[in-house]
This record gives sequence, structure tokens and C-alpha cells, in this order.
Amino acid sequence: MVSPSPDRRPIDRQISREDRSAARREIRQLRQHLSPLQRQVAAIRLGRHLISSAVFRRARRVAVYWPTAGEIDLTPVIHRCWQMGKWVFLPVLATPPGKRMEFGRYTRSSRLVVNRYGIPEPAQPPGDRLRAAQLDIILMPLVAMDSAGNRVGMGAGYYDRTLENVADSALSPTLIGVGYQFQQVRKIESQPWDIRLDWLVTDQALSRVRPVQPGC
Repeated sequence: MVSPSPDRRPIDRQISREDRSAARREIRQLRQHLSPLQRQVAAIRLGRHLISSAVFRRARRVAVYWPTAGEIDLTPVIHRCWQMGKWVFLPVLATPPGKRMEFGRYTRSSRLVVNRYGIPEPAQPPGDRLRAAQLDIILMPLVAMDSAGNRVGMGAGYYDRTLENVADSALSPTLIGVGYQFQQVRKIESQPWDIRLDWLVTDQALSRVRPVQPGC
């Protein structure tokens, strides 16, 4: 397969509820065929768009993610957060095991452990972790996104369950979907439990989500 360009949009279509599994396979395959140079350049560009924004500059507690399955790397953003004195957090699977997450602080000296999915997370006791409502920004990985703030994730539902009682409250953090430009599609048919994003950031731009129009 030819390695795709990160600024290409190969999936210009609606993703229905029934089509999500197929879309996940298609976009993940495209993402994993990016070259190391394409990944590095895209990560730097995305970081520049995000770091220069007012929404980022105002934040003090920023949740990131550990990239897996070809997800865009947030290392440039993490390093800039540390330089600016912001606190960085990584998702931690809540204990006892369930479908929700907490967030552990991530520093240059943090000890990381691998969770049951093989993803590193800070080795912190539950009492030292934060809840989603205590964060200013959550940078959320995704497989696909649309301009209305709908997001297709990996399918496990961790972010949706973690945010289900937070997203519409006064304590809600700013939710920013993170991906390559080609992961943005024309429209995603949402599920009742889906949590909508506030912003989208890619290697090409940072954009505020357009409100959903009545009847759409």
C-alpha cells in the first residue's frame, strides 16, 4: 500500500452507526502506513497549531494520551507544557477494573507501568489521581471526527463513560479531538452516549466545533 499523505482526506463520506467498524479498519490502516518522517512532521505541525492558541495558553492541567496504533504523537505538546509550567496527565484505568479512567500526573521523572492493554500509565496510587472534572483540557485520540464534534474512537468507550457526567456540567474540561487531517470526514452519525468535542486539532489546523443545526 502506498503511504498516504497526512493532509489527504481519503474518507469523504458519512460514517453511519453500522459503518463504524469498517471505518476504524480503513482509517487505522491508512494511519499505520504513514512514514516515520510524515509522522514526525505532522506531530510538530499539530503542536504548533495547539500551542499558539488561547485555549491552550489558559490551561494549567492538560491531559494527553500515549499514542498507540498509529495515533499522532503529542510529544511536542508535552514538552511545551513542561516548559510552560503546565501539569500534564495521562489516562489511568480506574481500579477496580471498569470502563472509566482517572488521570495520573506525568513528569520527566514519572515511573510508568503498562496496563492490561499494553499502554503505559503513571504508577500512582488512586488517591493521587485526578478526575476528568479537575482538568482544564483533555486531548482525546480518535479514529475519525467531523466538524460537528462527533468522534469515532477505538470502540471500548472509555472516554465516553469517563465523561458522561461531566461533559455538560459547569466543571467540564475543554475536549479537543486530536488526529491527522485525513481522519476528518464529512459526517459521523452519533450514538446517544457519544460525547461531543469542543475543538478539533490536526496537523493542518485548530478549529472550533460548529454547532449542530436543528433538524440535522
